[in-house]
Amino acid sequence: MRAARFILFFFALFALSAEARPAAQPFNPVNTDLGYGFNVAEWNVNLVQAMGFNWIKVFNAPGSRLPVGVLLRIEARHDTGVSALRGTVRSLAQNNGAFIDAYEIGNEVNLDASYGWGNSPEAERYVELLCGAYAEIKAVDPTAVVVSAGLAPVGRVTGSWNGRAGHNGLYQDEREFFKEMLDAGAGNCLDAVGYHNYGYSADYDAVPDINGGSPATNCTNGFCFRGVEKIYEIMQSRGLGQKKVWTTEFGWIIDPGEEGAPQCKGDPSWQGRLWQIVSRQKQADNLAGAYTYAAENWPWMGAIFAFNLNFNTAGYYPLCEQMRFYGVAGRPAESALRAMPKAYNYKQPQPVVTAAGIWGQMALPADLPRTHTVSLTVANVGDLPLTYAVTIDGTADLVPVVISGPASGQLNGGASQTINLSWETGSPGKGRYGGQVTVAVDPPAAGFPLSLPLDLIVVDQIQRDFLPVLFR
Repeated sequence: MRAARFILFFFALFALSAEARPAAQPFNPVNTDLGYGFNVAEWNVNLVQAMGFNWIKVFNAPGSRLPVGVLLRIEARHDTGVSALRGTVRSLAQNNGAFIDAYEIGNEVNLDASYGWGNSPEAERYVELLCGAYAEIKAVDPTAVVVSAGLAPVGRVTGSWNGRAGHNGLYQDEREFFKEMLDAGAGNCLDAVGYHNYGYSADYDAVPDINGGSPATNCTNGFCFRGVEKIYEIMQSRGLGQKKVWTTEFGWIIDPGEEGAPQCKGDPSWQGRLWQIVSRQKQADNLAGAYTYAAENWPWMGAIFAFNLNFNTAGYYPLCEQMRFYGVAGRPAESALRAMPKAYNYKQPQPVVTAAGIWGQMALPADLPRTHTVSLTVANVGDLPLTYAVTIDGTADLVPVVISGPASGQLNGGASQTINLSWETGSPGKGRYGGQVTVAVDPPAAGFPLSLPLDLIVVDQIQRDFLPVLFR
């Protein structure tokens, strides 16, 4: 995995809220390389990093390197031709592979054509697609993580279809589909197993396959966050326990009435979802609890992507589109996820400043006036964002002016900004003249604020010495 790996635990810079995990409770992760991710509508990387998350899941290939890990979901329908998919994946890996860390091949492929995947699900046909995509990706980028399609929890389906257990001709029990995938050789064509362990009505720690007697404790049919444990049990039984599971989608849907839109419960997109509704605060508690539970209990979990960060703020979704009500941006869940402790190897912001051009000069009066252009580049070689501000001492002898580049701003991990300045010597008499440019950063860092001096020395005569040239 090419996301940054260091040996520090990162704890959010914000105080833990009373609604999140109490500060008095110790945080004891067994998984110190867990990926914290979001499904995103708009790529608000600044918000992702400010919340202490280090991955995003996207649906279109990025055209440049982002300061977070990128999981790209690739469309792989049941009716997609293998050769066509291989061509698409080959082109993606060749042209954008430098900007992609992981690929998810398909989405909820145990569902039927009514979801747009084409035809009734057949595990063997999906494995052909998975293996074809795997071969193309690894040929171009052997370090990329290939994740199988996140399977949709549909529960224990009775009966069979065409000899397939737990299949009704439309969709298949995700556990039976997964077993058929492994029987068809999927284990040789994936680095991680994708799963969508949504919380539904159950709390994050509800025990799978148990009805505890209330909506918050009812995980019948594995309809809860910990339902993914059953997938990992299958992996262990089939000799794949050394591989990871990636939760590529999970979340809780909130009550639209709390958002001032109770009429949305009658919207067609809400069909079959009303029993899953939780309060805004319950969503926050469950999301923060889920990430913490995974870090403390699941060493086999690779990355977890909440659904979703900001579908609720994307203007192109209708008011009552159900996906908006899984979003966390601007809701209590945003604060809870920002505040919760995180267990991953990640590096704090670290500023580096380099200067170029003529910052100091010795000159004769006859050589003046002159104008010089100088530049400074502020880089963030850490992983979390930092802000910078460049200020100029306006009372000094030499006062440069900024001619290009913002004098202040925010830098994501791995980003840099160059600021160009111009300074004039004027025509002063003999003497020494100075100026000062200062770079400040937040959060504070050793050696900052950093002062960059301008220096002009005017003399009557410049003595020049020349070393002899020796010939042999």
